This record gives sequence, structure tokens and C-alpha cells, in this order.
Amino acid sequence: MSSSGIRGLSDMAGLFTMAKKEFLDIIGEKKFLLIFATLLIVVLVSTFEGGLSYSSSQSSTVTTVTGNSTRPGGGGGGPGTFEAFGSAQSLSRSLSSMITNFSLVGGVLAIAISFDTINNERQKGSLKTLLSYPIYRDTIVYGKYLGGLIAVALVATITFLAGIGVFVSVTGLALTMDTVIRLLIFFGVSLIYMSIFLAVGLLLSIVLPLPSTSLLASMIVWLASIQLIPNVGYAIGQILYPVRFSLTNGRPSFATQAGFTTIRAIISGLSPSTAYENIVNSILTTSQLQFNSGSPTVISINVTQAIATSLPSLIYFVGLLIAIFAAAYVIFTRQEIR
Repeated sequence: MSSSGIRGLSDMAGLFTMAKKEFLDIIGEKKFLLIFATLLIVVLVSTFEGGLSYSSSQSSTVTTVTGNSTRPGGGGGGPGTFEAFGSAQSLSRSLSSMITNFSLVGGVLAIAISFDTINNERQKGSLKTLLSYPIYRDTIVYGKYLGGLIAVALVATITFLAGIGVFVSVTGLALTMDTVIRLLIFFGVSLIYMSIFLAVGLLLSIVLPLPSTSLLASMIVWLASIQLIPNVGYAIGQILYPVRFSLTNGRPSFATQAGFTTIRAIISGLSPSTAYENIVNSILTTSQLQFNSGSPTVISINVTQAIATSLPSLIYFVGLLIAIFAAAYVIFTRQEIR
């Protein structure tokens, strides 16, 4: 075997050793178990309540959702577009709490895993000791991220299966191939979302010297994703396209300009949390009821169409993950370790 082949096997062995050590360290921490338990409980409760809501909704034919939501960063169809009750559409509405909980607690869990990945070892002096061995820096950063990713995947898998299991047991929902594919995409997008914040924590632990500082910075990034960016999008949309006031037959009316929805969606979509919710809600919606000339028409949305609708957000999502991890990799491999 050539020397390059031997080096490759050695690097792979070192990578998996590093990842295994990081994974075992993570799952043995109390903060990990506490946040994991919190996420699992809130998801189980929300899916149980969503299941009850889903069951009761089957007695109704249609629910209307206006496209002009006042929630900062919220999605929605255009004026005159209403979503119809169908299995996956109702599933989307019923699992909205689960989606929100993954967005909130899942991001916190990923940050809690990675915010002190590098600077904690640098502070203890163990990083310098580790680099004294014949191990490459890229093996360290890959191994530590892989170990955290395995822990995140474990959490996501257990929580997702438990939540969907409760939902199915409460509703008696038949898991058709269409529904299973949509749920698998939901799971995959959730895993990517948590991986983004895992990479954010890793990057900040490399850039910032103290774990307390990197934790604070990571939480600021998380809060910006949850609240700041969507609210900025809403505010800018209102400034550029304010609500129009008019009197119709002596009665006041307010109309939202189309440009407001576009600007808000573009800016809010830069938030990983908003992009995540938009993607998942789009994937879990299978039908819409549109009114054309006063006549309602139910339009089916297959999986391919749902993916195509959310494709720009999906590309941005994956690109953001790659960009953040690439930045962490480049900075760490060029950083002076003292």
C-alpha cells in the first residue's frame, strides 16, 4: 500500500476516534440531557394536542387562512387564496407546534453542544497537547463536528419518531407513501436546521477565546434568527409599503400592498428559523382551495411541486450550512494555537 493510502487510513481512524470521543463527551453532559428531555416533552405534548386538533378537523370541510398574516416573517398565500383541509394540509396545521418547538429548542440544543467545542479545550491546554500528536487540524475540526452531528441526529431521530408516533396513535392516520415522503423530508430539513446552529456554535468557539463569550454570541445569533431578522423584515416592509387606509361607503378599510409581502418574505427568509418553518409548512401542504371568479377550486400539490416551491429556501439552507462550516474550517486550520 502506498504512503498516501496509509495516511488516508490513519486520517480516517483519527477522525472516527475524535468523533466517538466528542459524541460520548456530549451525551454524558447534564446540559445535553436536560435540553434533550425538554425538547422531547414539548414535542410529545404538542403532537398530542395537534393530533386531537387533527381528529376534530376531519369533521370540517374547509378552513380559510388569509395570505396577509400580520406575524413578522410569517408565510402565507396571496389575497384570495385559502388552504383546504386535506390530510397533509391539516397535518401541517396540526404539527405547527412541533415545527415551532424544533425551531426553538432544537436550535438551543445544537448551540449547547458546540459553543465550547474548541475554546474550552484551548483554555484547558488540551488542544495544544492534542496537536502535539501526529494529527492534522482538519481531522480535529471534522471529528468534533461529526461527533456533535451524530448527537444531534440521535436527538432528532428519537424526538421525531416519538412525536410522529404519538400523533399517529391519536389520529389513526394512515401513513401513505405520500405522507411518509413528506415526513421524511420534514425530518431531513429539521436535521439540517439543527446542523446550522451546530456549525454556528463551532465557528464562534473557534473565533472567540472564552466559552462564556461564545455562548453569549451564539444565543444572540439564535435570537436574531428567531426574532430580530423577521421583525426587521416586517418593519422594512411597512416602511417601503405602508398599509393603505381608505373609506368605502363611509367605512374605514385597510389594505396591505403586495410589495410589503414580497419584501418581508425576502428579508425574513434570511433567518434560518423562518426559512425552516417556511420549507416544512410548504412540504406538508398537499392542497389549496382557490377562488376563481367566485368559484372554489381545490388544487392538489404533489411532493414534486411542494419541493419546487421550497427549492430556493432549501438551496439557501444547505448553502448557509456549508458556508458556516467552511468558515470554521478555514479559520481553525490557519489559527495560531497557544
